[in-house]
Parts: sequence; C-alpha cells; structure tokens
Amino acid sequence: MKKIDQVVLLLILAAMGMISCSDDHSGGGNSFAPVLGEGAFEGMLYIQASGKKTSLGSNDESAKVIERPKMNVEFSYDFYMDRHEVVCRQFNDVMYKVSGLQVACPQDSLPAANVTFYDAVLYANALSNENNLDSSYQYTSAEFDLEKHCIKMNGFKFNPQANGFRLPTEAEWIFVASKNWNPEQSWNASNSKNVVHKVCSLGESKNEFCDLAGNMLEVVNDRHASFKDTVVQDFVGSVDGDAIGSCVVKGGSYLSSPTSMFLFSRGDTYPILSTTKGDYIGFRLASGSISDATWFTDNGRFVSTSITSLRDALDVRQQTDSYHAKLAFRNDVSGNLVYVDYAKNTKVVEIVDTIDVYHPDISPDGKRVAFCTSIEGTMKESSVYVRDLNESGSNLVKLSVKNAAIPRWRVNPNGDTVIVYVSSAANNKSESFLKESTWQVKFSNGKFGTPQKLFDGAYHGGVEKDNSIGISSSTLLRAHLTNSSKDTDVIWYKGEQACNASLSKDGTKRTLFLDFGGSLGRDFVGEKYGVHERILVADSTGRLTNSVKSPAKYTFDHTEWAVGMLDDGPSNLILTSLTDYNGAHRQIALVNLNNGDVFPLVEGDELWHPCLWVWQKGENNPKPIVDLDSAGSYYDSKAESLFPFANVELGMKLQSFWQKNDEIEVATFGSSMLLDAVIEDSIKSFKTINMGVSLTDVHLFDYLIRHYIIPYAPKIKCLVIEVSPGLLFRNYQDMTAFVISGSPGVRYDENHLSESTKHEIAALSQEQQFPLVLLEQLYIDGTFLLPVGEWGEPFVSVDISSMSYETSSLQGSLKVIKSLKAFTDSIGVKLVAAIPPRNPKYKDMDAFDPFGPSWDVAHQIIDAVKNMGIKIFDEYKDGHHDYTDEMANNPYHLSYLGAAQFSKRLDAWLKSLK
Repeated sequence: MKKIDQVVLLLILAAMGMISCSDDHSGGGNSFAPVLGEGAFEGMLYIQASGKKTSLGSNDESAKVIERPKMNVEFSYDFYMDRHEVVCRQFNDVMYKVSGLQVACPQDSLPAANVTFYDAVLYANALSNENNLDSSYQYTSAEFDLEKHCIKMNGFKFNPQANGFRLPTEAEWIFVASKNWNPEQSWNASNSKNVVHKVCSLGESKNEFCDLAGNMLEVVNDRHASFKDTVVQDFVGSVDGDAIGSCVVKGGSYLSSPTSMFLFSRGDTYPILSTTKGDYIGFRLASGSISDATWFTDNGRFVSTSITSLRDALDVRQQTDSYHAKLAFRNDVSGNLVYVDYAKNTKVVEIVDTIDVYHPDISPDGKRVAFCTSIEGTMKESSVYVRDLNESGSNLVKLSVKNAAIPRWRVNPNGDTVIVYVSSAANNKSESFLKESTWQVKFSNGKFGTPQKLFDGAYHGGVEKDNSIGISSSTLLRAHLTNSSKDTDVIWYKGEQACNASLSKDGTKRTLFLDFGGSLGRDFVGEKYGVHERILVADSTGRLTNSVKSPAKYTFDHTEWAVGMLDDGPSNLILTSLTDYNGAHRQIALVNLNNGDVFPLVEGDELWHPCLWVWQKGENNPKPIVDLDSAGSYYDSKAESLFPFANVELGMKLQSFWQKNDEIEVATFGSSMLLDAVIEDSIKSFKTINMGVSLTDVHLFDYLIRHYIIPYAPKIKCLVIEVSPGLLFRNYQDMTAFVISGSPGVRYDENHLSESTKHEIAALSQEQQFPLVLLEQLYIDGTFLLPVGEWGEPFVSVDISSMSYETSSLQGSLKVIKSLKAFTDSIGVKLVAAIPPRNPKYKDMDAFDPFGPSWDVAHQIIDAVKNMGIKIFDEYKDGHHDYTDEMANNPYHLSYLGAAQFSKRLDAWLKSLK
C-alpha cells in the first residue's frame, strides 16, 4: 500500500470513529484499529502509533532489576508488525537462498523455531531485498555453524532510519500486545501439552494479532538496557547491548505458566543470547522508519548516537601483538569520553558526564585516562583531569593550575609516571607561542604532584622522555631541540601549514603530521593531493621519510602514534579518525605505515581524538612471571563457548575465590539450583563461598575442587556438592569441557598456576570486568538471588524413558563422586551433598524434575551416593517440603525468600556435622 493511500484510509477510519485517540497504553486501555497490509506488507497489520505512548518495565519491587523502573515511551511514527510469528515455511523459503539454512517444519503453519537472533536478522534483510526496501541491519562479515545457523556478525549495526523489515522494538511489541493482553487465553504450560501449536489457532479474527502471549517466546530487536523513571521518545534499546549479546524476549511460550507471563517481562529462565536457539523461541517482523531513535547505554544512560565496534579482540591482537589493548576517544556529539577494552570484550562504553572531554590519553598502566577541556588550536582556557578508565569514570581529580591543555602520559627515566601538558593550545603561529610553556606533573596514588616547567613554548605534540625534542603543530610544525650547549626552537616543513602532529613513543624521534596539500608534501610523494589526504612522517631532523594515502572517500584527522616498541622493533602503527566527504568523523582506524593498510576499529557519527593503549614491556614495566593476556582472564566474551552465561558466572566465582581463598572453610558447588539457594553471609558457622555455576554438573565441581579449592584454600573443612539426578546423565564433554575451553584464564591456570604464580594471577583476576547487566536479567541487583515468582506448572524437558540406572554417562558421574570422596577423605576434608527443592507437584508426575529421570532411577542414584558414605542435606524430600509459592521463582529455582530458609537450615545442618 502506498504511503498516501495509507494516510487517506486512516483519515477515513478516523472520521468513522474506528481509530481511538486514547493515550493510555499501559495496559487494557490501549486502543487502536490495525489496518491490513498489502503488497510487501501482506500478513502485517499497520499500527497508527504516532503521538501515542506505552510503558516498559514495572515499579513492582518483585520484578527483576532489568525490568525496573517503569518507563514511558512515546512514538513519533507509525509502523507495521506481523500478525503472527514467522512460520517455518516462509522462513525456509527465504533462508534457503541466503545461507541454505532449513529448520524443522512438520507443518507449514507452525512458527519457525530453533533460529538465532542473527538468523532472524538475515531473514529480515533478505525479505527487504526481495521487496526493494532498505536493509535495516549492516555487518562486515558473518559466521555460521555446521547447521548453517548464523552465530556471529562482525561489525553488526542496526539502522533505525532504514525503511525495511526488522524485528519489532520492545516498545512496539508492548504497544501492540497491551491491547488485549490475556495470558489465560494463550498456548501455555496448562494447555499446550508442552508442544508448539499452529499460529492463530485460538480463533483470532484476521485483523487481530495472534500469539503475543504464549506459544513462542519472541525475540525483539532491542539489546538489554536498564530503564529510567522518565519519558523517552522512540526508544530502541541499548546502543551496544551487554558484553555477550543477550536479547530481549517477550510474551512467554507454550512452556510458561500463564500466571508468570507479564507485559514487562524481558527474559527467560536463562538469558537468550544472539546465538541461542530453542524449540520454544521464535520471532515476528516489523517495518517502519524510526527517524529520531533514542538509544541508552546498557546501564540506562541516554546516548545521542550509536557507536559500533567493528573488530574483536583477536583482530586487534593481530595488529598490536597483545590482547591487552584499550581504545579511548571523544564522542563529539555528546562531548563524552568513550572507550573499548579489548582485553574484556568489544563493548563500547560511554562515560556520561557534564565535563567536555578533549584529547584523552591512557596512562602507562592502562588503568586511568587523562584529558583536557579544550581543543588544539584555540585560546580557550582548559583544565586537565584524570579519572579511572571504567564504566563509572570513578576517582576524578583535577590539576589545580590556571590553564592546562593536551595531557600526555610518559614514564621518565627515573621511573616516575608523569603527565606532560602545555599552558595553552592556541595557534603556534602567533608571537605569543614561546611565551607559553610546556610542563610536567607527577601523578601517583591518584594524586597530582607539583608541576615543573620543562621549557618555553607549548609543545603539545609530544616530548621525548629525556626532553631532547618536543613537537608542536597548528598551524606550523615546530620543534624544540635540546643538546648539551643550548635549546633551539625550529620551524620545519618550510613553514607550510601543518597540524595533528604526534611524536613517536618508541625512541626513534619520528614525527607524524597532516598538511593541506602543501608543495613540499606533493614533491615528496610525487603527486598532488588534497587537505589531510596524506599522513606525513619526518625524522628527528624534520626530513620527510614516509607517507600514507587516505582510503577512498575519506581523509585523515586527529592522527597519533598508536603504540611504542613492539617485540620485533619500533611500532609503525598510527591511529586516526577517518573523515567522510561531508566532514563527519565516521571511523577510528589503525594505519600501518609499512604497507598503508587501514584497519577500522569503531564507527559512529563524530569520533574524535583517539588514543590506543597496549601493554608493553620495558625497563620501567618489566615482564611479569605470568602472561598478561591470559592470566586471571576467566571470562572472555569473544572466546568460543556454547555456554557464555556459565562462563560469566564461572569468572565471577573464581574472582571471588581469589579474594577470600585464604579464609574459606566451606565451599558449595552446584548448578543454578544450588547457586540460587545458598546465601554466603547466611552461613554463620563457617566462612563460606558459593561456587555454583548455572547449567553445570559434577564434572565441573570435581575440576574446581581439585584445581583450586584443595590446593589454594588452606582452611577448607567441608565441600557441599549438588546432587541433581538428571544432571548426572552427562559426560565431561557434554558441558564442562565447553565451559573450561571458553575461559582463557582457566586454560592458562592448568599449566601455570602454582604457589609462585598464585598471587599475581589472583591480582590480575581482580581487574576482570563482567557484564553485570546480563546478570540483572535474572538476579536481584548485586547477587545471584532470584525474585519472588511461583512454583507454577511443572514440566519435563527430557525423555525419561531413555534414562536408566545403567546408562554409561550416569555411571561415569557416580565414579567421579566416588573418586572425589576418596580424595577428600585422604586429606581430611568432609564431602557432603545437597538437594535443593523443586516444584512439589513433581511428586505426582513420572519425572523427578524437569531434567528427569524417573522417580525410581532418581532414588537409586541418591541411594548410591549415600552408600558412598556421603551425607545428604535433602530439602526436596520427594516433593514433601514446606517451601511456599513465594519462596519459588519457577518450577526448579528458589526465590530469595526460599534461599534465606535454605541457607539458614544448611548452616544449622553443617554445624551439626562438627
């Protein structure tokens, strides 16, 4: 349907009273009249949302942190949305031509299932291309698994302005779903028989949306962002999402209890990642340009533009020889400092503040950043600040001088870490240039020392460690030269205009700079070129030695030497902003002086003043006895792992272990069922650590006990392992191998952790940062505790008929427990077991819990553990327990209220074992 036809039809409908102008879209008051789409939009309904609003989140204290507070969203646009989830026939027809992917499709009208977020992106783009519409998603390259599912998109970016097919935003989905939200009238755990049903099979009319509640859990477009108690226009979620790419999902599924389906819910039992696929996870599409989208950072801060990381840690390591690299720069749209820590992930972090940030420079240890408040080439007064390079930008301190600009860190020959700055960043062509001066100030223990003048002249392009040369530009290329007899100020490049000069950090005293297509530069390269189309490099005498041409359609700006010495000699890496034909600084890139290759790192609207820190060894920064790229790095968002959520928890648990290992007396190990049930501080009788990790089993418990707890927790007295019969039907390779292989730090520890290295590894582990917003999807803020839910309806996710007591994987797990018991007995450490409670309704079912096995086999397993001489703290009691609905979060996890009761009882039980 053409746009003008849509408008006319909507005006007619409004005149007939068929379209409501109600602004109440927080629940049942949501009123609108969908219009059937035609042509490319057949199967969609057109929604007049402009001028209306909806509500995301909730103020209910029992809601998860990621779902609070309630936030109102206003729309300035209309949009289409699929009447029902994309069905498998449609999906397979399109994807066969894209990647060859074909999902199981027993009936054409069943929703497409077992697709990743990236599969849905490819489907949307392909459908847009078929209908001559814009592509809503961009990426530089894609990776696929053996089944042809897309599992990674490098340089992924959503373009909300595009007029093409896409996933609906969370706000759009809620706006539509709130009209007739009634989970009781859905395919859910109470009526679905645990299978998916045909779309629109509950008697909906053709102009009604189907299955927004139940049937399939639906992935929407947003990446997780925390909400704010405010009104936001055209909200599209997080600008970059959390570190592992978790998605917002809506509506519940055929496995969900209707009483657990809420409009404000945003997740599942475990986070749904961009690579997750499942029998109960599907999607529907939307279409409509969002011309003025509002993004948040993942912690709920407003950002005015999207900045996309184009490279992962491995890419950067190939350029810099280290995983330990950090990029910092100015977002000129917001004036804020932005950074990417490639040792942790490629998440783009913006430190929101009221202080304008120019010319940031990262400290030699990589932990802090210095910046000033004015720009090169102006007479405006400026101040120099230092703050921690973390998400909060903590420990901000200001240098107390009248005027200070363009700070640069260095380590002096005597070992002092100092910041070199100038008293003015004004144009150096004026006579007042030499009346200004260059200074250094020591920075130690988070404080500035007393500034010391180095020499006259504001040489802000860099000063050699021995002060033998200082560089300045804007608009002349000037050098301050010091020798035994005198100081000299010279003008290089024949006095032609130059700017963006940077003195090398490797001792070679080379200077790079940009010019305006001057005659000396043209003569050197042998051709004409335009403003900033060449990076020029001069030696310590000012003689030109090298040049690099800008890539097509771009020019250079804000050039800096990237790093100092590399293992194989001086660095020839240059960092620069890339400016398009409109003068917008769209990218930050590395430039290789050796071959002219340009390597873009990030992309956005206006990215200024980049600096790159890379860990380097040297006389003032000796190589430690451990590898900084791996030691203590227990979580790596780019490591290949099928269970990244478990890797996040494992990393946090090992970080916690190294904080308190010398005092630990009791350690508990379990899947999420025990992880969420044990509150460390509620175990009063012993110093306790909860080492539980979601989805894991006895093979990981055994690994952690043997590799960490016993060797490095000298006061350990008792080990508590979870016994969940269904999770014992696993081999080491089924889960534990993937979790360990996904942790560089654990792999490193296998060959390098010892009494001589443990302190350094422990210290490095404390520098690890984790995507806390991911945990907030599930847990109460700052904990591994779950909010109040209910036991709900029990379900079984396995075929228990195949789970016999003789199964080889089960017998292997029992041998692991028996061996562990013998080992702990031999060193005088108590090994006991725990069974957390599940939904009491399982006592009336054939299965022990969602993971099986049958009750008979479960009792055989529990008896076998008891016969090993292992005492069991059993709070399940075959379903005959006293844990109420409010003590549950879902059919097999306790809420924080249940955890409080469980922990109190565990404490008393452990005390009785003394």
